Amino acid sequence: MDHNNLSSPEYIKTSLASAIGLRFRSGRFYRDARPFCINLLLCYPDNCYSNCAYCGLARSRPESNGDKSFIRVDWPVLRTKDVIERLKKYQSSIRRVCVSMVTHKNAVRDTFDITRQIAHCCTSPISVLLTPNLMDKNDLIRLKGIGADTVGIGLDAASKRVFELTRGKKVNGGLVWEKYWEVLEEAVDVFGRDKISCHIMVGIGETDKELVEIFFRLRECGVLAHLFSFYPEPDSTMAARKRPSLRKFRRIQLVRHLVENEDIKEELVVYNEKGNISKFLMNDDIINSAVESGRPFITGGCESNNGEIGCNRPFGSYRPGEPFRDFPFQPGPEDIIKIRKESKL
Repeated sequence: MDHNNLSSPEYIKTSLASAIGLRFRSGRFYRDARPFCINLLLCYPDNCYSNCAYCGLARSRPESNGDKSFIRVDWPVLRTKDVIERLKKYQSSIRRVCVSMVTHKNAVRDTFDITRQIAHCCTSPISVLLTPNLMDKNDLIRLKGIGADTVGIGLDAASKRVFELTRGKKVNGGLVWEKYWEVLEEAVDVFGRDKISCHIMVGIGETDKELVEIFFRLRECGVLAHLFSFYPEPDSTMAARKRPSLRKFRRIQLVRHLVENEDIKEELVVYNEKGNISKFLMNDDIINSAVESGRPFITGGCESNNGEIGCNRPFGSYRPGEPFRDFPFQPGPEDIIKIRKESKL
């Protein structure tokens, strides 16, 4: 296959889990954690123009056979028309389809094209993960008209400080923090409150305090935070950085859930001198109820039409056999016992 000619919209990438879900690849999922959402990614011979320090698609990261992995997962390149045919064939088992943009001169045009094709063939709701530096409000209005019912924005960094160190001025990338927030707020205007998601990466240099502060800011805007646990990409700028501990990630998952669902006050979260959570000043029953429900620890993703888990990204930030970072299904009683031990509440 000639990688120099593999370009959207004729070709598109799918996550390996999605390729298995659409029967392009064979495979079995640990604990039957099959994907509910088909994740698609625009692809170009010159890849993404941005240079985020932690990303497998960063332009400074060397390629292997003309391709790059993304979030430590293979993304097979497939013909778009073949993917569309499989979406139509297997749509009864698909709860959502997500189209992810990259920073490329053709990305907006191709996103419109591919989203329109999906909307015409498939009844599943469609999410689009935006590249805000390429979009404006008119693009959002058009995207909604074509068929997207929600959009996500990969802010990733929990503060402007971390954003500029990993994605902006300090990494020769030029992505702009203020532009991301501008498009985030415009997206709420177009799609409505609680219809917009914002990806936040845990473990790329932020403090717990910065994470909690951004959860409250997003909640005020009417935006849902979807958490990702940093997993180093080989040969990326942050390849040598360690993953966040399970203790840290579990506590951040819990406080994100409490901010969005229990309407807690910001002053109820107490930090140590390093800006990391030391305790919660709230009723133990609230915390215990949240932990026992398992809900804080389920993969953060867009819902299906009937409110079920729509996007569950099995094994996106960990490997089968490792402890689940986020659960692609409802955690069971034994999982809850492990979560309590891991979080050390």
